[in-house]
Amino acid sequence: MNRSIIPVFCMSALFQACSVGGRHTSDAALERTFRQHEAEFEAFLADVQADQELTTLQPEVLIYAGHYWKVNEIGHSGLAQERWDRYQQRLRDLGLCSVIQSEGRVEFRVDPGSLSNGDSYKGYEYNPHPPPRLKKSLDGYRVSADDRDRYGGWLAYKPLNGNWYLYLFVN
Repeated sequence: MNRSIIPVFCMSALFQACSVGGRHTSDAALERTFRQHEAEFEAFLADVQADQELTTLQPEVLIYAGHYWKVNEIGHSGLAQERWDRYQQRLRDLGLCSVIQSEGRVEFRVDPGSLSNGDSYKGYEYNPHPPPRLKKSLDGYRVSADDRDRYGGWLAYKPLNGNWYLYLFVN
């Protein structure tokens, strides 16, 4: 790589990491979807919470009972095919790329990480405990030392309704 390009590349990467909120689905669009489909989100939440073996659900992948399963292996996972099919339909209907359950929280991810968004994620989170780092907007979010989580990433929330929040995580 040409040495004169390296500083430009580094500055570009740093800028992307600092300002990521605008590279995702807007807060307004997420809020509108949530309001229109709140009953479906609540039903999906209830199904996920009722199944403590479920850790991660994606269109092609399942982490269930502590094991990683590809879509062609679901029959061996212990999750009923009808349930898998219902989960997949809900992912499509709600515009989600994954659902992750951990420590009482359930994340409903809309935007996956990518090079164009600085490996950041945005979506909905059900959290029985009010999270720290509440913001009025995630759209123009820039990383801040105040928003560092215990794993070294940056995490910010916007209240949505009750125990529901929009979240933005920057890796």
